[in-house]
Order: sequence, then structure tokens, then C-alpha cells
Amino acid sequence: MSKLSGENFECFPLEWDTEYFGVKSARVILKGIVSEEEQDNILEYCKESDFTTISNVGNLKHNNYWIGRKSDVFLSDLNIQFTKRINGEPEFIDEFTEVHNAYQRNEQVVNIARSAFQYSRFFNDPALPREQAQNIYVHWTKCAFEQTDKYFVITKRNDEVAGYLLFSIDKANSIATIELIAVDEQFRGQRVGKSLISGLESYIHKKGIENIKVGTQVDNVTATQFYIACGFQYVSCSSVYHLWMDRENDDK
Repeated sequence: MSKLSGENFECFPLEWDTEYFGVKSARVILKGIVSEEEQDNILEYCKESDFTTISNVGNLKHNNYWIGRKSDVFLSDLNIQFTKRINGEPEFIDEFTEVHNAYQRNEQVVNIARSAFQYSRFFNDPALPREQAQNIYVHWTKCAFEQTDKYFVITKRNDEVAGYLLFSIDKANSIATIELIAVDEQFRGQRVGKSLISGLESYIHKKGIENIKVGTQVDNVTATQFYIACGFQYVSCSSVYHLWMDRENDDK
């Protein structure tokens, strides 16, 4: 499956999602207003896949309108994006926090992933296989172990893993992206989350990376408040749709 792009959009296949969900998957990112012709080209591209995720960056009303008018999409998420600029070492540094690259598999981390995540666009879509949707963050975490382009921040309490943060680095644009962050339920309220963020900030500052970005669901109020308390700034809100071609065909 090839890629398709224009000035304000890009479409590409999702190999990871295809393998995990067992259906041919793709993604469309709308970065601005697209023309009528581009709209039709995008929808034709979507027909090559069973399952397409469409992200309307900035939640532009023009894009929301034509997506809803021309396709049978499901609004699966409103995703809030935050950023933080790193100007120096964090004030708070936890001596029990470490950063690992190509981290070896850790069962304590896997166990935290099994129970920590409660909000996800994958949980919101009834068309996705329930078991795969529930276990997606466990699989995501497992796939990141031993990968040279993935980094884990690990915080311990009483020699146990209390929480982890998974991130990746885009050196060209000087950005670290938080992919996952989770705290074991028994250690919540013990500044573990802040330790993870501080560990990340300290590490990337030493590497010369200047910015952190992260996204979370609009209904995850706890996460939103947490990022704001850690000094992150709101950037944008994007609408995320799921498009299933078999449902499109069934409705005709």
C-alpha cells in the first residue's frame, strides 16, 4: 500500500496496527483545509484499507463537516496536545529514577501496563476486537523493550517499579515525545508521576533536546491536570475518527 500526501494532508499505511488488530489499517492526518478533490482522493485511499484512523489536527470545523457528510465515521477521541520547553535541569530530581535505552523486558513494567490505562480511543470503538483493544498498551510496551529508538524512565519505590514513562526522541526537531506514562496503583499519590517527568527532563536536557510533547484524551481530566501542574502548555485539540470500510459497504 502506497502513501498519499498534499500540502495539508498525508495518508499512509499502519503496519503495526495491521499486524496487531489483524485488519489492514491506515492513517490520515489532516493538517489544514483540503479541497473537494483532495477530500475525494483521501476517501478513495481509505477504501484500500479495512480500518482507517483520521486525525483532524486543530479540530477544524471545515474538516469535521466534510468527514461526517461524506463518510460513515465514528468519532473515537478528542485528543489534547501539550508541549513543554526545557531550559535547564528540573528542580526536583528523584534518586530512585533512571532512564534506560533499549531496556530489557521487565515483568513489573508489563504488569503496570495491564491495569494502569483507562482512557483510549481504542476502548471507545465497539468495532475493534475487545481483547486486542484492552491489551493494546501491554503490547505497545512489550514491543518497545530492547528497541534502540525507545527509552524508558523507571521510578522505583522499595525496590519495586512504581511507574514508567516510555518516550522517543526526534533529534532533528529537538523533540521528545511521551508515548506512555503509567503509575502502579499502590504507589499513586507518592509523586511518582512527577519523578518520571523530572527524570525525562533531566535526561533530554543533557542530550540537548529542547522540547517535550504529549497528547491525552479530553475526558482524561486527571492527566490534563497533571501535565499542567508539571508546566506543560496547551497547544491544540484534534478530533480523531475511525472509519471502517465494511460498515460503509453494509450501509449501502
